[in-house]
Amino acid sequence: MPEGPRRLNRTAIYSALVGAWCCAGSALAQNPPAAPAAPAPSKAELAADLANRLLACSYDGSPVRFAPPELSAGAGSEGEGVVAEIMKYTGLPQNFDVVAGEVPNAAAVIVMGPDKLPRRVIAYNRQFMGQVIKVTQNNNWAPVSIMAHEIGHHLSGHTLMPGGSQPPIELEADKFSGFVLYKMGAPLADAQKAIETLAPEQDGQTHPGRPKRVAAIQQGWKQACSQNSQQCDGAAATAGKPAATTVASAPPAAPTPAPATPDKAPPPIAKVEPAPVIAAPVQPAPAAPVPSAGPVVAAPGALDVIPIPGKDAVPSKFDRFVMDETGLFDPGEKAKLAKAMYDFAKANEVEVVTLIVKDLHGMSADEYAYAMMRLLRVGKMEVGNGAVLVVAPHQKQVGAALGSGLHLEIDDERIRDLVKGRMIGFIESGMEYRKEGEPVSASWSGSVSDAADYIRRDSKSWEWTVRYPRFTDFLQAAADEEAAQRRGESYDPETSRTWRKIARAQGTITSLNGPKEYSQEGEAFKKMLAKRAPKGGYTTEIKTSDGKILIAYVDAHTQQMMTTRLAEGKPFSFTLRAEKPRDMVFNILSYDAL
Repeated sequence: MPEGPRRLNRTAIYSALVGAWCCAGSALAQNPPAAPAAPAPSKAELAADLANRLLACSYDGSPVRFAPPELSAGAGSEGEGVVAEIMKYTGLPQNFDVVAGEVPNAAAVIVMGPDKLPRRVIAYNRQFMGQVIKVTQNNNWAPVSIMAHEIGHHLSGHTLMPGGSQPPIELEADKFSGFVLYKMGAPLADAQKAIETLAPEQDGQTHPGRPKRVAAIQQGWKQACSQNSQQCDGAAATAGKPAATTVASAPPAAPTPAPATPDKAPPPIAKVEPAPVIAAPVQPAPAAPVPSAGPVVAAPGALDVIPIPGKDAVPSKFDRFVMDETGLFDPGEKAKLAKAMYDFAKANEVEVVTLIVKDLHGMSADEYAYAMMRLLRVGKMEVGNGAVLVVAPHQKQVGAALGSGLHLEIDDERIRDLVKGRMIGFIESGMEYRKEGEPVSASWSGSVSDAADYIRRDSKSWEWTVRYPRFTDFLQAAADEEAAQRRGESYDPETSRTWRKIARAQGTITSLNGPKEYSQEGEAFKKMLAKRAPKGGYTTEIKTSDGKILIAYVDAHTQQMMTTRLAEGKPFSFTLRAEKPRDMVFNILSYDAL
């Protein structure tokens, strides 16, 4: 390739300087760049805005005005190109759109699309991102880290609560930012530059203070570095080639090029008017193709490094669908499974991660699977559509963890017989008949793939979109269906607008132990409620902000995936799947403290 086109391609990530950082703090507002302030909207304007905007979280906390028609205008090629370049290093499919909009600075938003369904969007102001460069002393990695932070929010399925964020999910996004920037070649100091410069020192209501956020970025950076078995002291991105490579089909592809080191740091930006543009960091010509969108697997002969679960470990989005720290999983089968699960996640949004592990760290295989589902943030947090399968050959155990949404559809008996029952063959037969020094055969490694494929086949037709972000819309749809039945129209659950659909509601927990104010009459109905309660879980009662009383079941493992615990008398925002819409009976998929 001629040098000119190669240079243009490599500068794509830096030249646009667009991104969003959900409620990243107010330091920039305290020391603002020379940019015109957006006029404060009136209460009437905000009320009108809420009719179109679902959830939004701006960089400095200022109100975000972002109407659905802007979606149809499309994103500039610059913004899309920047996101596409970062996404190449994530190992995950993209689940959001990117648009330039008249926002005060930058924002993560969830808006109602033309199809009347919510869409995740990164909206950005080009001028603002240029100002980020100036206040970070021309550091070209600063806006990239902002973008990676925001991408982390979207990939993890954070709900981006109105009025602010939550400190735990901000640390998750910070850790993800550090993880991705290492893979892109950023030295640790550059990955931390934006936070070091812009974040307030003290903890806030929605965001942790600067020291915690800097530490989270370091955790993510070092976690990515450990995949390469490099000296991860922060002095350099890496001295060699990353262990992660991209898989376009079953056979592994060539390794990625070596990231930049400090002696080849990004140069000062070129001065471009009216919106500043960053010049690309100077890096050596790549020895291999730059990663392209697709699944990530370890390079041939390399082992995956799986993070250790712990009480204080900060969760962060995973980057690969199959991880093997033993070297026992057949490489060809591993690449094939990674490709299949990546494609499935892209098409159906369900994420299934398979781990072949050396050590369960004192836990059972099931306990370890749930701990890793939280730590690796498998599935979208808001709807619980992730699964983690674990094979521990040395402990002769297999385990499975399913998110709250998946567990509604695949019960414990099928998990035991059709998921774990398939995986056990890897240990009982595959390990017994493998040749010394070689991995388990492709056929017995395939038994693990069959377990993942069972979840794929059993969940591929489910809907994972929050169809009703406003609970009043759900209530109206339920009332319309009930009226239709009274007119004698037949009811078909498969075409119902409410049955098994996902809605969000705000309300207060009135009981964590069954009905308290619930108005349904009859002992038979109450027995039905008790019978339907999930095994090991419990039945809650919720009073919504408009006075409706709901019954909602909570899976036994849901709370350990969340950032807070449910408590009576406190307000929450709930993501609910409707089980009996007419009777206001739901299952809780996730919740956020208000």
